[in-house]
Amino acid sequence: MKTLTKTGKKAASTVTLKEQAYQAIREQILKNHLPSGTPLTEEQLSAALNISRTPIRAALQKLTYEKLTIQDATGHIFVSTITRKDVENLTVLRARIEPLAIELASFPIDAEKIELLKKDCSVQSALVKEHPEDDYRYAILDTQFHTDIAALCDNSILADTFNYLAPTVIRVHILTGTLNPYKETAIEEHLELIHYLERGKKDFAMLALKEHVMQVGNRIMTSL
Repeated sequence: MKTLTKTGKKAASTVTLKEQAYQAIREQILKNHLPSGTPLTEEQLSAALNISRTPIRAALQKLTYEKLTIQDATGHIFVSTITRKDVENLTVLRARIEPLAIELASFPIDAEKIELLKKDCSVQSALVKEHPEDDYRYAILDTQFHTDIAALCDNSILADTFNYLAPTVIRVHILTGTLNPYKETAIEEHLELIHYLERGKKDFAMLALKEHVMQVGNRIMTSL
């Protein structure tokens, strides 16, 4: 196991120890520093993070709920494995629910929401220019763009569904190494989507988003 950074009980006093533990372990899984199949024990994580076992246990329960870890019949916890079928299922689901957010959105889209999406793309572009090697940060920003798309509609269940999928989306990108060759292409696809949203072309926006998600899925599948 790659060494985890100790958080210390005095760090981020407004953040609970459970949340500190959860964020630290989650980040290491998403970055693939804790690869698929890595066993995770409360004792080991407690020592690595300098946090007692009770918050560690709660953090692992949350990670298991998010499918980032799994618990076997004996109670042992491991980092979950992502299969080709998982990627197929993820792509199919995203291609359904993300365009649905646009279908359910009220048009014209508020100017503030359009500006937020543009800002997402601007931050992504700046990162690609300044730190092209930072796949993890890019994946976070990319997922934020799609989270903001999901929030266009007034449907909290749909938005929560995407938020639930988001960690797996980030992890798949990092595991497959498919971001680097396509970062600028993905941003261009995002900007095309914003173009349609800004002009009130709902059907074109829905189609552009679906095609974008499918293209991302195809890029990932070809790498497996």
